[in-house]
Amino acid sequence: MTRIFLLLTALAITVGLFYFRSQQREQLHRLQAAESAAQDASARAADADVRSDKFKRELLKIQAEELLRPRATTSSTNSTAPKTEHPAARLFRDPEMRAVMKKEHEKAVERTAKHLVNSNLVAQLQLTDEQAASLRELVRKKHAPGMEMTMALMNTELSDAELAQAGRNMRDQRNAADAEIRAFLGEDRYSVYAWQENSEPERSRINDFRAKLTDAGASLTPEQEDVLLRAMYDERLATSFTHDFHNPDTFDMDRLPEIFAESSLEQFMREMEQLNDRIIQRAQSILPPEQSGEFAQSLRDHFERSKMTVKMTAALFPVRRKN
Repeated sequence: MTRIFLLLTALAITVGLFYFRSQQREQLHRLQAAESAAQDASARAADADVRSDKFKRELLKIQAEELLRPRATTSSTNSTAPKTEHPAARLFRDPEMRAVMKKEHEKAVERTAKHLVNSNLVAQLQLTDEQAASLRELVRKKHAPGMEMTMALMNTELSDAELAQAGRNMRDQRNAADAEIRAFLGEDRYSVYAWQENSEPERSRINDFRAKLTDAGASLTPEQEDVLLRAMYDERLATSFTHDFHNPDTFDMDRLPEIFAESSLEQFMREMEQLNDRIIQRAQSILPPEQSGEFAQSLRDHFERSKMTVKMTAALFPVRRKN
């Protein structure tokens, strides 16, 4: 899953929870569960902050199905009837909703900083505890603008020109923070940091695979991990994505409505599926047969989870779709 979708996952979970509560209040008759079950789900949703991530994902899946269900449209013969507003658009204007989304984004940024500037990277860069804390703060600063960009994509009132400017502002802020990181580390250490950050999507999938092997009583050697990581990274860099969601700084900000359209997101997932197929082929020459089969399954499982996130992302931005 890409960095931008990792951040969107936390926001998608929040939207799912709030949407459920909104639907229960305003459109209870549309829910398929009995009233007692709906009330129980509402109580659990209100307490979701202390629930496990697994529960949140399950609840999101249920509510995403409701959110993505096609809605009845006005008859073409009744052209004067007002256009029904998508429920998600109302939620995005809710001050409480926006505050919770901001909080969830801050948590996601904090996790990103801790995960990226981990003990291994600190050791490689030979940072003191104080320097490591400073680097994490700069990483947080780099990823923080993503929240404003997400809210801009959800805003029903921004023109395309205003949306494009919001995108350029985000990119400028990220580039400025990255320049601070480069100045803080120096060129040699920055190159080590940049490799760690840029290869994060592949590292995440290798971590998932390693965990599966550990559960099965097997393991990867450091040499296998290094070769596999480089192969995955090289295959991604060799892929010409229509829109590279791994690096949103490359987006043409004047085309954001097109880039975040459902068709573009679906195209990206098709390209990712093709990329995974090539990686699986490469892995067969790196891993023994039993491990290469486990690795292929791990990638496919990750891909299926990513498809749900992309589907939810498409629903999160209904106001940006062209009619």
